[in-house]
Amino acid sequence: MRSRRLAHALLGIALAGALAGCAGSPTISPGRFGQAPSNGEGGCYAPPPNLNAAYNLPYRVRGQSYYPAGSASGYDVRGVASWYGWESGSTTSMGTPFRPRAYTAASRTLPLPTCARVTNLSNGRSVVVLVNDRGPFVDSRVMDLSYGAANALGIVDQGTAPVQIVALNGSGVPVQGQAPSPAPRVAPSAPAPRPMPSILSAAPPTGGQAPELSTPAENFLQTGAFAVLNNAIRERDRLQAAGIHGVLIVPGYVRDQEYYKVQIGPLPAGVAPGALMEQLQRMGFSGFYMVRQ
Repeated sequence: MRSRRLAHALLGIALAGALAGCAGSPTISPGRFGQAPSNGEGGCYAPPPNLNAAYNLPYRVRGQSYYPAGSASGYDVRGVASWYGWESGSTTSMGTPFRPRAYTAASRTLPLPTCARVTNLSNGRSVVVLVNDRGPFVDSRVMDLSYGAANALGIVDQGTAPVQIVALNGSGVPVQGQAPSPAPRVAPSAPAPRPMPSILSAAPPTGGQAPELSTPAENFLQTGAFAVLNNAIRERDRLQAAGIHGVLIVPGYVRDQEYYKVQIGPLPAGVAPGALMEQLQRMGFSGFYMVRQ
């Protein structure tokens, strides 16, 4: 988990069109060690996990202890996935750069790094991701996806989706074996078999780290933030019904409380969204503001 995100866990009118996912139901893969190629080709490369690394040792979040699995063998789980993005920090639990548009993901218990195929069960879209982070620490979700992976799966508009997650080996083949429980493994009252470091101190891997890539900042208009997902969905639907495109539901944390932010964008570069803001005012919105990410 990136440091800032872990700290939170612990404690126009027409725009250029809606943010579109992939057409049909393709399988899209990241490149070497999680770097997403522009053409969607290539495989996910993950070296064998170092089980003695800090990010693969038991750890505590919000008073609960978690035990990462010693192997991804047979991991085939269904549950709800969400996504996280720009504001979550700059590094993963492994210490590698966090890139919102690369196809990566966070898991509470899969060994890091692990390649996995994630399928959105509501539309059949599938992507291959590199699991290189810890989370989500919300019982109702099994995985957090990067913005890039969530966008390809068609999840960013609604914030969450039912998914199937299958662990893969380096050749893109499901890892065979007995599947672990999809629920987070909460530590018993007995002492942990291994010391539980803070994953804030996780050291970067010695090899395979992709170079840092710059991502241009983009502007969005935020109309609200809701503790209840259905309220965010209602606001999104209201905006879309008014002909406003590019409406996202962005999960995030505010003072250790999960919120779903409704944002419109990205806005066209160098263009003041005056007409859009006037329409929002006519619709009764008054607390919207610009965010840059």
